[in-house]
Amino acid sequence: MNLYQVFSHSGPLAGNNRRARHCPQCGLRFADRVLARFERQRCGRCGYVHHLNPAPGITMLVKSPAGEILIGRRRATARYGGMWCLPGGYIEYEESFIDTAHREVREETGLAVRIAGIVNVVSNHLDDCHHTLVIVLLGEVLAGRPEPGDDLEELKWIDRRAHAGIGYAFEADQRIIDGYFAGNLRLLPIDARIEPR
Repeated sequence: MNLYQVFSHSGPLAGNNRRARHCPQCGLRFADRVLARFERQRCGRCGYVHHLNPAPGITMLVKSPAGEILIGRRRATARYGGMWCLPGGYIEYEESFIDTAHREVREETGLAVRIAGIVNVVSNHLDDCHHTLVIVLLGEVLAGRPEPGDDLEELKWIDRRAHAGIGYAFEADQRIIDGYFAGNLRLLPIDARIEPR
Protein backbone atom coordinates (compact mmCIF):
# COMPACT_ATOMS: atom_id res chain seq x y z
CA MET A 1 0.00 0.00 0.00
CA ASN A 2 1.28 3.47 -0.92
CA LEU A 3 1.84 6.08 1.77
CA TYR A 4 0.33 9.25 0.28
CA GLN A 5 1.68 12.68 1.18
CA VAL A 6 -0.03 15.19 -1.11
CA PHE A 7 -3.80 15.69 -1.22
CA SER A 8 -5.88 18.10 -3.27
CA HIS A 9 -9.54 19.12 -3.22
CA SER A 10 -9.32 21.75 -5.92
CA GLY A 11 -7.41 22.80 -9.00
CA PRO A 12 -4.26 24.92 -9.25
CA LEU A 13 -3.91 27.47 -6.48
CA ALA A 14 -2.85 31.07 -7.04
CA GLY A 15 -3.71 32.43 -3.60
CA ASN A 16 -6.14 35.04 -4.92
CA ASN A 17 -8.31 34.70 -1.83
CA ARG A 18 -5.34 35.36 0.48
CA ARG A 19 -4.10 38.60 -1.04
CA ALA A 20 -3.11 41.48 1.20
CA ARG A 21 -4.67 44.91 0.59
CA HIS A 22 -1.65 46.95 1.69
CA CYS A 23 2.07 46.38 1.94
CA PRO A 24 2.80 45.49 5.60
CA GLN A 25 6.20 47.22 5.36
CA CYS A 26 5.39 50.65 3.91
CA GLY A 27 1.57 50.74 3.68
CA LEU A 28 1.24 51.24 -0.08
CA ARG A 29 -1.98 49.73 -1.47
CA PHE A 30 -1.33 46.64 -3.60
CA ALA A 31 -2.76 46.66 -7.14
CA ASP A 32 -6.08 44.82 -7.58
CA ARG A 33 -5.51 42.06 -10.10
CA VAL A 34 -5.77 38.28 -10.44
CA LEU A 35 -2.50 36.52 -9.76
CA ALA A 36 -1.06 33.78 -11.94
CA ARG A 37 -0.01 30.51 -10.34
CA PHE A 38 3.14 31.03 -8.20
CA GLU A 39 2.93 34.80 -8.70
CA ARG A 40 3.18 36.85 -5.49
CA GLN A 41 2.20 40.41 -4.69
CA ARG A 42 5.16 42.78 -4.81
CA CYS A 43 5.18 46.31 -3.46
CA GLY A 44 5.96 48.89 -6.14
CA ARG A 45 7.50 51.25 -3.55
CA CYS A 46 9.68 49.17 -1.19
CA GLY A 47 9.93 45.85 -3.04
CA TYR A 48 8.32 43.77 -0.26
CA VAL A 49 7.00 40.40 -1.51
CA HIS A 50 3.85 38.99 0.14
CA HIS A 51 4.65 35.27 0.34
CA LEU A 52 1.85 32.72 0.69
CA ASN A 53 3.06 29.87 2.85
CA PRO A 54 1.09 26.79 3.89
CA ALA A 55 -0.34 26.83 7.39
CA PRO A 56 1.41 24.24 9.59
CA GLY A 57 -0.73 21.89 11.65
CA ILE A 58 -0.91 18.53 13.34
CA THR A 59 -3.33 15.66 13.31
CA MET A 60 -3.24 12.65 15.57
CA LEU A 61 -4.15 9.01 15.43
CA VAL A 62 -5.23 8.46 19.05
CA LYS A 63 -5.30 4.71 19.61
CA SER A 64 -7.04 2.70 22.29
CA PRO A 65 -5.42 -0.26 24.07
CA ALA A 66 -7.49 -2.48 21.73
CA GLY A 67 -6.02 -0.74 18.65
CA GLU A 68 -9.09 1.33 17.74
CA ILE A 69 -8.71 4.91 16.48
CA LEU A 70 -10.62 7.93 17.81
CA ILE A 71 -12.37 10.15 15.27
CA GLY A 72 -14.72 13.11 15.65
CA ARG A 73 -17.73 14.45 13.76
CA ARG A 74 -17.29 18.12 12.84
CA ARG A 75 -19.89 20.61 14.08
CA ALA A 76 -22.40 21.80 11.50
CA THR A 77 -20.94 25.32 11.81
CA ALA A 78 -17.37 24.12 11.16
CA ARG A 79 -15.79 23.74 7.74
CA TYR A 80 -16.90 20.35 6.32
CA GLY A 81 -19.58 20.17 9.02
CA GLY A 82 -21.15 16.78 9.71
CA MET A 83 -18.17 14.86 8.35
CA TRP A 84 -15.57 12.93 10.36
CA CYS A 85 -11.89 13.64 10.97
CA LEU A 86 -8.93 12.93 13.19
CA PRO A 87 -8.32 15.38 16.04
CA GLY A 88 -5.92 18.14 15.11
CA GLY A 89 -5.43 21.78 14.27
CA TYR A 90 -3.08 24.63 13.46
CA ILE A 91 0.25 25.21 15.20
CA GLU A 92 0.27 28.53 17.06
CA TYR A 93 3.37 30.71 16.66
CA GLU A 94 4.40 30.26 20.32
CA GLU A 95 4.00 26.44 20.27
CA SER A 96 6.08 23.50 19.17
CA PHE A 97 4.21 20.88 17.15
CA ILE A 98 4.29 18.68 20.28
CA ASP A 99 2.61 21.42 22.35
CA THR A 100 -0.01 21.81 19.63
CA ALA A 101 -0.72 18.08 19.56
CA HIS A 102 -1.35 17.96 23.31
CA ARG A 103 -3.49 21.12 23.23
CA GLU A 104 -5.58 20.16 20.21
CA VAL A 105 -6.27 16.62 21.42
CA ARG A 106 -7.23 17.95 24.87
CA GLU A 107 -9.50 20.66 23.37
CA GLU A 108 -11.21 18.35 20.88
CA THR A 109 -11.39 15.09 22.84
CA GLY A 110 -10.81 15.88 26.54
CA LEU A 111 -7.96 13.35 26.62
CA ALA A 112 -4.35 13.55 27.76
CA VAL A 113 -2.09 11.56 25.43
CA ARG A 114 1.44 10.29 25.12
CA ILE A 115 2.85 10.82 21.64
CA ALA A 116 4.50 7.66 20.31
CA GLY A 117 5.95 9.22 17.16
CA ILE A 118 5.52 10.82 13.76
CA VAL A 119 3.89 8.61 11.12
CA ASN A 120 3.66 10.97 8.13
CA VAL A 121 3.76 14.56 6.89
CA VAL A 122 1.14 15.61 4.34
CA SER A 123 0.28 18.60 2.16
CA ASN A 124 -3.45 19.40 1.86
CA HIS A 125 -4.35 21.74 -1.02
CA LEU A 126 -7.94 22.20 0.14
CA ASP A 127 -8.86 25.36 -1.78
CA ASP A 128 -7.53 28.80 -2.66
CA CYS A 129 -7.70 29.86 1.00
CA HIS A 130 -6.44 26.69 2.69
CA HIS A 131 -3.13 24.97 2.01
CA THR A 132 -1.86 23.09 5.06
CA LEU A 133 1.30 21.17 5.86
CA VAL A 134 0.33 18.63 8.52
CA ILE A 135 2.51 16.52 10.79
CA VAL A 136 0.68 13.25 11.49
CA LEU A 137 1.32 11.73 14.93
CA LEU A 138 0.41 8.52 16.70
CA GLY A 139 -0.61 8.78 20.35
CA GLU A 140 -1.96 6.71 23.21
CA VAL A 141 -4.43 7.76 25.89
CA LEU A 142 -2.87 8.59 29.26
CA ALA A 143 -5.88 10.00 31.10
CA GLY A 144 -9.37 11.40 30.72
CA ARG A 145 -12.71 10.40 29.22
CA PRO A 146 -13.53 11.13 25.59
CA GLU A 147 -15.59 14.34 25.48
CA PRO A 148 -16.06 16.26 22.21
CA GLY A 149 -15.09 19.92 22.15
CA ASP A 150 -13.98 22.80 19.93
CA ASP A 151 -14.91 21.94 16.30
CA LEU A 152 -16.08 18.40 17.15
CA GLU A 153 -19.60 17.50 18.31
CA GLU A 154 -19.28 13.72 18.59
CA LEU A 155 -16.48 11.21 19.12
CA LYS A 156 -16.27 7.50 18.41
CA TRP A 157 -13.71 4.73 18.44
CA ILE A 158 -13.47 2.83 15.16
CA ASP A 159 -11.89 -0.44 14.10
CA ARG A 160 -10.95 -1.52 10.59
CA ARG A 161 -14.53 -2.60 9.80
CA ALA A 162 -16.21 0.61 11.01
CA HIS A 163 -13.60 2.74 9.22
CA ALA A 164 -14.74 1.47 5.80
CA GLY A 165 -18.11 3.24 5.94
CA ILE A 166 -17.09 6.64 7.33
CA GLY A 167 -17.55 9.92 5.42
CA TYR A 168 -14.29 11.77 6.09
CA ALA A 169 -13.86 15.54 5.76
CA PHE A 170 -10.27 15.12 4.56
CA GLU A 171 -8.94 12.51 2.16
CA ALA A 172 -5.64 12.60 4.06
CA ASP A 173 -7.33 11.36 7.25
CA GLN A 174 -8.92 8.45 5.42
CA ARG A 175 -5.62 7.43 3.83
CA ILE A 176 -3.72 7.77 7.10
CA ILE A 177 -6.24 5.55 8.90
CA ASP A 178 -6.11 3.09 5.97
CA GLY A 179 -2.35 2.88 6.50
CA TYR A 180 -2.73 2.41 10.24
CA PHE A 181 -5.19 -0.49 9.91
CA ALA A 182 -3.08 -2.06 7.13
CA GLY A 183 -0.02 -1.94 9.43
CA ASN A 184 1.91 0.25 6.97
CA LEU A 185 2.84 3.13 9.27
CA ARG A 186 6.37 3.39 10.62
CA LEU A 187 7.21 5.59 13.56
CA LEU A 188 9.78 8.36 13.62
CA PRO A 189 10.37 8.61 17.37
CA ILE A 190 9.91 11.82 19.33
CA ASP A 191 12.90 13.10 21.33
CA ALA A 192 12.49 11.62 24.82
CA ARG A 193 13.58 14.92 26.38
CA ILE A 194 10.41 16.47 24.91
CA GLU A 195 7.99 13.57 25.19
CA PRO A 196 9.10 11.14 27.94
CA ARG A 197 8.38 7.45 27.42
